[in-house]
Amino acid sequence: MPSPRRRARVAPTEAEHAPVRSPGELGFAQIVGAAYLPSAPKRVRKRPTAAPPETGEEPLADALERALLMVRGGQVEAGLALSQKLWPRAAQADDALQMGICQHVMAIGYHYSGKLKEALTTGHVGIELFARAGDTTRRLRLMSLHAITLAQLGQAAEAMELLGRAVELLPQIDGEPWQQCVFWNNAGSVYETLNQTPEALAAWERCIALSAHFDEPSMKAISRGNLLTIRLTSLHREKADRETVLAAYAEQRRHLDALVQEERHHLVMNWAAEAADVMIQLGEMEEARALLHMGLKCGAAAGLGPKRASLELQFAHVERLSGQLRPAAAHVAEALALANESQDLELLARVHLENSLLQEAQSHWRAALDCYKRYAQTREALLAAQAEARSQALAARVDVERNRVDAELARLRSAELQRQVEHLARQAGELKRQALEDPLTGLANRRQFERRIDQLRGEGPPGQPLVLMIGDIDHFKRINDRYSHTQGDEVLRTIGRLMRDHLRPHDVVARWGGEEFVVGFGAGLTLAQALTVADRLRGAIERHAWASMAPALSVTMSLGLAECRVGDTIADTLQRADEALYECKRGGRNQVRAAP
Repeated sequence: MPSPRRRARVAPTEAEHAPVRSPGELGFAQIVGAAYLPSAPKRVRKRPTAAPPETGEEPLADALERALLMVRGGQVEAGLALSQKLWPRAAQADDALQMGICQHVMAIGYHYSGKLKEALTTGHVGIELFARAGDTTRRLRLMSLHAITLAQLGQAAEAMELLGRAVELLPQIDGEPWQQCVFWNNAGSVYETLNQTPEALAAWERCIALSAHFDEPSMKAISRGNLLTIRLTSLHREKADRETVLAAYAEQRRHLDALVQEERHHLVMNWAAEAADVMIQLGEMEEARALLHMGLKCGAAAGLGPKRASLELQFAHVERLSGQLRPAAAHVAEALALANESQDLELLARVHLENSLLQEAQSHWRAALDCYKRYAQTREALLAAQAEARSQALAARVDVERNRVDAELARLRSAELQRQVEHLARQAGELKRQALEDPLTGLANRRQFERRIDQLRGEGPPGQPLVLMIGDIDHFKRINDRYSHTQGDEVLRTIGRLMRDHLRPHDVVARWGGEEFVVGFGAGLTLAQALTVADRLRGAIERHAWASMAPALSVTMSLGLAECRVGDTIADTLQRADEALYECKRGGRNQVRAAP
């Protein structure tokens, strides 16, 4: 029968008091170590509590942090229950960041509890929420953490695709070496789970380099411990010579002893188990026993009772290989009780297999067969659970993607509607402009002049009449006949520009029709002053470089002015200004005259 084996275990980036995971729970929680604390990473000394504040409702952010501390501190079920209770509050607040944090904490709790399909569902949702909230740091943590879960479920392609997308986001946290170290530590766990040892080594070597840029002992210890562990296991797996493997083990053992002295018990447990595996393969049973004793002692100190099952199982394996069958049976019994308590099917299968081998070593053939049947049944249940988890993960991913697509479609529809509204507004503005503006000169047209002149009439000082002016281009028909209508249009446009340049902004200037223009002088201008302005305009038109437009071209304008007397209408005043204009024409043109 095959001996019970397990995947290499590496420590995730975990803070103080974090639970040590079984082989199916590697590397998950530390990616959020201090994730929701407002400042830089800190060593957490106090034990989390499940008790809420005595008075009033606890702020959501504080409650979520407390749930996270509970999960990281070993109170997994209590922390999970609290995060589930907080979810309706987070959803009601419709705060993407708080909702993402809540899903993240639930994902950790489900993972610790061995409920990987629930962990995958909440993980997918959390990643989407962090993306919506624009929190790249938390999104990266959850993405790399989620990649570990996918890798453990055998979804290698999905894990690598997710990790690749996370790597593309890394430049956004270039100035945060601690956060990058968290990411690469978990990336190393993904690579190791997928048997990509060179990539795992490179990831943890990068962690060591990054750890030189911050002062956080736990992170440094985790990065170094993972690197030493993978070096030791890979050297043994690659069949390096015994002396080389033992030298790597000696370095790892010194690191473990230092961690024990520093009371980082939750870190020692996994690494001691890995080192013990190598020592068993090398036949160093006493050294293996010492390591397993160390792991069990640290597990008890960290309050991680159910997690001791894997170490008890290794102990049983060592004792069986050493011929110590009675102690082996005691360790198997303890491992079986702990595995049943944890409901870890993968671990339970390995316990049944070890028990079958132990019964066989004692020549208890029927018992050995029964234990092997239990092993096969448990493996079948494990495979079914993993298949169901993969199916649930795919369904969750499809749901998240569908929601993302729906949201994008809604955004596009909204954007298209906004574009249509803006287009209609531009069209309305253009139609309004066309309705009130002369298209050739850009001046006001007759309709706009009539609308504006009434306003202008009421703006002047009391008792001071409004002054109106009509101008007509002299011999304009000759210009059109001699130089073409196109040239005539250019003359009209130029006259419009000259009038804008020589009149005040609040004077109303309009093209009245054909070659006629009309002006309503704004408040504060007497008839005498208006005559001066009009003559200045007449001179500017006469002196303009018309020959640059066409050889021998010259243009002049005659201008007639009139005051709007008491009792006169605008039409009356314009009629009098027109009569003054015709006096200019009869007097030789290129003149300015005022009506009496």
